[in-house]
Amino acid sequence: MERGGIVKSLMILFFFICVISCTQAPKKETLEKNVKLKPNQTGFLRVNGTDIYYEEFGQGDPLVLLHGGGSDMYVSFGKGIALLSKHFRVIAFDEQGHGKSPVSARAFGFENTADDIVEALKQLKINNAKFLGFSNGATTGMYVAIRHPGVMSKLVLGSGLYSRSGAPKEFWGMMNKATIEMMPQELKDAYLKRSPRPEDLPKVFEYDSNRMRAFKDVPEKSIRRISVPVLIMQNDQDVASVEHAVHVTRLLPKGRIAI
Repeated sequence: MERGGIVKSLMILFFFICVISCTQAPKKETLEKNVKLKPNQTGFLRVNGTDIYYEEFGQGDPLVLLHGGGSDMYVSFGKGIALLSKHFRVIAFDEQGHGKSPVSARAFGFENTADDIVEALKQLKINNAKFLGFSNGATTGMYVAIRHPGVMSKLVLGSGLYSRSGAPKEFWGMMNKATIEMMPQELKDAYLKRSPRPEDLPKVFEYDSNRMRAFKDVPEKSIRRISVPVLIMQNDQDVASVEHAVHVTRLLPKGRIAI
């Protein structure tokens, strides 16, 4: 990786430290106060049969943020948006049913979200961007790279899961028995405060729990074909194991890893 790429990767590594601290208290008023700037523009885009809400901040090369499961752009990225918008044109999305994006009768999954984001970028006239995905957003980011390689220049994936073997059996057992009462209270509170349709919370829980119950491995042969530089970031006590992160990094032609 060239020197400029290393510097930006280290900057984004620092950003992820901010992300971790933000996710400890994802209250809407706190997180939006942390951003400390107004979006350049906001709105809804009609993509693939559903409406997707987005916000833009800053100027520069486009950087797309993909939030985690059961959350939204502010829960996952919080005050990190203010940091990143000093260096990039940040485009943050709420995926189908999350945050301000409404639920839909349409199917929900990682591939759908990846396709939604790319269609939304086309409508925003963004032909190429860097991507930053966190948790389920990291899995989505991998699918963007696989399904739409031309739209991406670089990819940073934090706390991602790419195969069922990457997480312990206990995790999948818990997901199979998950109920809305088990959903973290912080995520419930964030949705109820930010969404214009708080009554849709059970549907959002259904989206996310079903997506994980039906989780399929990202094909390794597809990961091997990703040609852009990818930085895999993993906590040493994440849901996915460090060994999983190392394995996926080695599959990538231009993969790097930070633990």
